[in-house]
Amino acid sequence: MKFINIASGSKGNATFISTDNTLVLIDAGISFKALQKKCEIVGVDLSRLDAVFITHEHSDHIQGLKSLSKALEVPIYMNPQSYKVACQKVGDIFNVKEEEFIHPITIKDLQINAFRHTHDAAYTQGFNIFDGNKHLVMATDLGKITQGIYKNMQEADFLYIESNYDKDMLRDGPYPLFLKSRINGQNGHLSNVDSSTTVTNLVKEGKTRFMLAHLSEVNNTPEIAKNTLLKTLSEIKVKENDIELRIASQYEPSEVIDVWV
Repeated sequence: MKFINIASGSKGNATFISTDNTLVLIDAGISFKALQKKCEIVGVDLSRLDAVFITHEHSDHIQGLKSLSKALEVPIYMNPQSYKVACQKVGDIFNVKEEEFIHPITIKDLQINAFRHTHDAAYTQGFNIFDGNKHLVMATDLGKITQGIYKNMQEADFLYIESNYDKDMLRDGPYPLFLKSRINGQNGHLSNVDSSTTVTNLVKEGKTRFMLAHLSEVNNTPEIAKNTLLKTLSEIKVKENDIELRIASQYEPSEVIDVWV
């Protein structure tokens, strides 16, 4: 199993997960035209796409979904609550499979399990993706780490985890108070500190591969997110070269990341 992060942040989110036989997209938060251009850059053949999975209905995760659903006859898996609100936002979406995700969804040789997040959408979920050997776990847009979320993270051979904001930058930044409270709340986003604490606990359990994602352009920087994590890891005598750490970008696709390595 491999993945390419196409975009990550408040302006749009999209990630491809693939095997030799399967290609799925997690979220369609950039325009379909932009997605096509990014696919040309990274060498992804959209005609191979087998399915789309949506984490939740906020615009930075669905803004390209209507056009994609018109252009490509692929199933789009969404929670019914998310689907209802998404249609109100972007209009008719085609080929949707309303799914409660009570059981794993199998797409060729990938098995996709969903787990509930605490976030201020109609319904938000992360994904635990299994290829029969390795687990890729994707967890962004969450206000706190619940027991269920952490249990899924413990299965990860590679963890894609939110590190949205620096608390000082958020406090002193330009956002109005209600928005600061929303971001910092239990149904908002995960701070650098909370993300770093979670990653450090997982490192103690033997996990070593991580990508920090959904960084705020206003209330965070890649350097601050990275340094916050490295500082927390240093408290347990873990250095940067002891783990594999990547930062997801809003604008630049990642390289192809092999979860098997």
